[in-house]
Amino acid sequence: MTTVTTEVAPAWSNANFRRLWRGSAASTLGAEIGEIALPLLALLTLSATAAEVSVLRMAQFLPFLVATLPVGLLVDRLRSARLRMMIGADVARGVLLGLIAVAAWSGVATMPVLYAVVFAVAVGTVLFQVADFALLPSVVTPEQLVDANGKLSATHSASEIAGRGVGGLLVQALSAPVAVLLNGLGYLVSAVSLARIRIGGPEPTPESGRRGSGWQEALAGVGLTRRHRYLRPLLGEATTFNLANEVFLLGLLLYAVREIGLSPAAIGAVFMAAGVGSFLGAWFGARMTGRYGYGRVLLVSLIVGNGAPLAVLLVPYVGAWALGLLCAVFLTMGVGIGLANVHAVSLRQHAVPEEQRGRVNAAYRLISWGAIPVGAALGGFVATVAGPFAAMAVGATGICLASVWVAWSGVPRLRTITDAR
Repeated sequence: MTTVTTEVAPAWSNANFRRLWRGSAASTLGAEIGEIALPLLALLTLSATAAEVSVLRMAQFLPFLVATLPVGLLVDRLRSARLRMMIGADVARGVLLGLIAVAAWSGVATMPVLYAVVFAVAVGTVLFQVADFALLPSVVTPEQLVDANGKLSATHSASEIAGRGVGGLLVQALSAPVAVLLNGLGYLVSAVSLARIRIGGPEPTPESGRRGSGWQEALAGVGLTRRHRYLRPLLGEATTFNLANEVFLLGLLLYAVREIGLSPAAIGAVFMAAGVGSFLGAWFGARMTGRYGYGRVLLVSLIVGNGAPLAVLLVPYVGAWALGLLCAVFLTMGVGIGLANVHAVSLRQHAVPEEQRGRVNAAYRLISWGAIPVGAALGGFVATVAGPFAAMAVGATGICLASVWVAWSGVPRLRTITDAR
């Protein structure tokens, strides 16, 4: 059994990883600004209804249903082009978001236009993320993988801290179109950094052996994911979480804006608290693993992070303390989920052979992220019929139950990541 020791060079010593990190940081920072700016653009600038915000979220995540499998197959078949795919996706997303910002400024933006742009940007996101997942193990050594994922996850969390808080302030002080434009600029900065990565070694060769049709190969990734003893419970947890989280967030956003009158800056502060928690969980995750064991840390962190949203149901009873309660809940949620994500992603990367990572990750995202538009539709229905608070309650309960998938699996018995092989 191979174990990570203190003599192994950290991921930060790898120049290509530093370039990947800079690109990821710029991309994520812009995306986090857009995460709060786009729904606020719909609500405040275009006066969207609850149903229209629901459709917007569906458009943002529908590509994970319709594009993920073919993209995963493409990433596996064109392994030498993974980096170029990521750069192209960054450029396309930057240009598209710049166009929607200009349309909003000129007064020609409509909800259908916003749906179309958000859908196209999401297709680029599918391509970027599937290629990124498959590329990282080629950029760092196996011993650096958990450290690299921890640093990337911590950076993503730091971007949440800055991006969503700054996004809320930008919307309030300047406008939602300005925030969306900065989202697009973040993608362009990311493309410049990624273009400097140089991966040595021999050119990846196509897979040997008999090939089936494209759909057969793509569906093989679904089958492998469903049969794998560690991927299956992680997939169940992620799918349940994503579906319920969409219901929860849609209800929370509507309740915060229209029931208790939180400003964009205050909403940004709530998401900043989640980012602070995620940063802390991701940054110190490796230390926790060495002391308590890989699978045990993963399960406990899920229980903490997924259980925290239930406390939001106390908001109607705390009056002026509502903002403080929301920040505390999202801070706790961020710590648990940030810690869990580092371990879950590293486990998925380590447990799957390199030549199958693209399609397996595509299958994983097809199912888990494909639940997001379903959750958005469900959230819109519940919020319209029963009100935003009911949507929050349904979503928080579903998030809490997501941890059961991992609790009743072999994951908690993993002492180290190498045991997954």
